[in-house]
Amino acid sequence: MFRKLCSKPRRTLKRRYGRKPLNQAREHCDATGVHTDGSMSEDGVVGAGWYKEGGKGVGEATLGKLATVWDGEVCGVRGALEDAPSKSKVLILSDSQAAVAAVRKAGRRGKATTADLRRVMMDIKERQTRLGPNAVSFGWVKAHNEVCGNEKADQLAKHATTLYPEEPQITEGGLKQA
Repeated sequence: MFRKLCSKPRRTLKRRYGRKPLNQAREHCDATGVHTDGSMSEDGVVGAGWYKEGGKGVGEATLGKLATVWDGEVCGVRGALEDAPSKSKVLILSDSQAAVAAVRKAGRRGKATTADLRRVMMDIKERQTRLGPNAVSFGWVKAHNEVCGNEKADQLAKHATTLYPEEPQITEGGLKQA
């Protein structure tokens, strides 16, 4: 059931293109690439950012103090899916292995533990209905390794931590750390 929900491009790209740089492997992919990131400021405010390759779409969201960086990462994925063109496949590139693993686990089990994760699962299912089983793919990129899109998403997430949240999110992980 999970393979119907998300494909695993990291392994596919590596198998097909070896250890070529990400931008060379991306040339062979027909999906819109979106980098995502989450961040927490020194005073505990969590933010999320997403950056569409080519700079044609950016976004950020502030989650507040009762959320975790993981919540920010998943919120970034949600924002990327919502902002991506509805008629194109999407390749989500995240530097958070935990967020990618959570989406995959939620896809396998059919259960999502947070509101953002539930929204991500709904968006993936909607895209798959319209575009087929490989409509959304996930890949991992190494953080702070001069990958342009990842660095821009990181900047957006950090900027989001300076903003006042419209609707602060209270999450289970955020309550544990409070």
